[in-house]
Amino acid sequence: MRYPLLSFLELQSLSKLLDPALSGAQVDRIFIPECAEHPQGFFKNEIVFECRHSQLLLSLRSQACGIAYLSKKGLRPSKSATRSAFDLSLGKTIEGLRILSVQAVPGDRMLEIKFPGYSLFLNLLPAIPEGVLVDESGKVIIASKPRTEFSIPPAREMTPEIMAKVPNREELVSSLEHYSSLWMGARTFEAISLRKQKLVSVLDQQFQTLKRKVKSLEQQTEQAKRDPDWMYYGSLLQTHMYSKPVLKNKHYSLMDYEKDQEILVPGDEKLNLKQQLEKYFHQAKRNKTRLEEGTRRIEALQEKMGMLEKNLGILRKPEGMTMPEILKIEQSTYLSPTAPDRDTSKKLASYAGKTYRSKEGFTILSGRSKEENLELTFKVAKGNDLWLHVKGRPGSHTIILLPPKKTASLDTLLDAANLCLLHSGGKEWGKTEVDYTQRKHVKKIKNQTEVTYSGNKTLVVSVEPDRIKRLYGEE
Repeated sequence: MRYPLLSFLELQSLSKLLDPALSGAQVDRIFIPECAEHPQGFFKNEIVFECRHSQLLLSLRSQACGIAYLSKKGLRPSKSATRSAFDLSLGKTIEGLRILSVQAVPGDRMLEIKFPGYSLFLNLLPAIPEGVLVDESGKVIIASKPRTEFSIPPAREMTPEIMAKVPNREELVSSLEHYSSLWMGARTFEAISLRKQKLVSVLDQQFQTLKRKVKSLEQQTEQAKRDPDWMYYGSLLQTHMYSKPVLKNKHYSLMDYEKDQEILVPGDEKLNLKQQLEKYFHQAKRNKTRLEEGTRRIEALQEKMGMLEKNLGILRKPEGMTMPEILKIEQSTYLSPTAPDRDTSKKLASYAGKTYRSKEGFTILSGRSKEENLELTFKVAKGNDLWLHVKGRPGSHTIILLPPKKTASLDTLLDAANLCLLHSGGKEWGKTEVDYTQRKHVKKIKNQTEVTYSGNKTLVVSVEPDRIKRLYGEE
């Protein structure tokens, strides 16, 4: 859907509708409007003049410049936008003043809004839109683009032949409501398109990250398969323990009676036979765990890749999408193009565990194994994210990922504490203490899988079935 950009003739017709609607209206405030569908939550170079019963949206965006008149207060100030010197100066100068008139400059795509002592000129040429506020003497007070002087362009002489070629769509500016409705519809359509494009970019980045992670895990798994058969070596050494074999050239020469051949088994000169036997079985157990964990993570990540691939296919279809359809994909992937922290989102993409979401919309991650715990705490979580652990017991590391300058409510903390307790095996423990602190206060103990933490506070919780059902999406 394209913006209904106006020729100078159409702008003249629109100004005749705007003038009686705005004349005498007092500008109570000026703000940058929110656009919930936009990836950033607002459009740059948009300003709203709010009067008692109406709003006037001014857009000075390239290829999307224009005006929309809203008879009701439908637009709200954006909480995330940073105000420019232009709209700040406009607010300081114009707020509280009444609009005297709205007129189109003859022969140009320019609109003049008059106030007591000031005039705001809006140049609505699509390629180079501009706003300029001047005082009665013509002195520039502020402009959206750097300039120190301003003058109204001289009227152009136009022959009837040229005038006949200028668009003049009477139905387009038949009423303020019709034109403004078209404008706002195009604005929403562009915002949704931008959000869709950004979501495709975010999901594609996640897909490529997952692809690299799966390839790395497959290489590690293949390497683990090529490792020596430590269980075989251990069993063989255990069979010959009574004979106390001697290590020569870093190998034991052991007879395999089933194969009827001598087997060279690598050994460590620093270890006695008992220690060497324990090392073989330990290495066998570790290698088995690596293979099982690697296979499990590959399967989990491939499942996530399949989901991302499916959603990317939906998003890349040529037909348009509605905002609810886009939000559904964002919720199913736990990713949003509005999230500013790309680093965490990349790390989250390669996390193979389940992801949960609180009522507030915060992402909660809860480890189900030692490997997941360490990955969550030291690879995914950042300094100010919240970290939870059952007090005084081994168990799940649970993380609440916090956007910059955000804090979690008690309800979100209770969500995370319930998951932490459940995944620590505490379903039947009753009321249990769960500590929480910022991730930066969690330290790993050297050469161990345990951690220490400080600066913690404590919640006393028991597993709430209804809360768990909601978090698991079973409501």
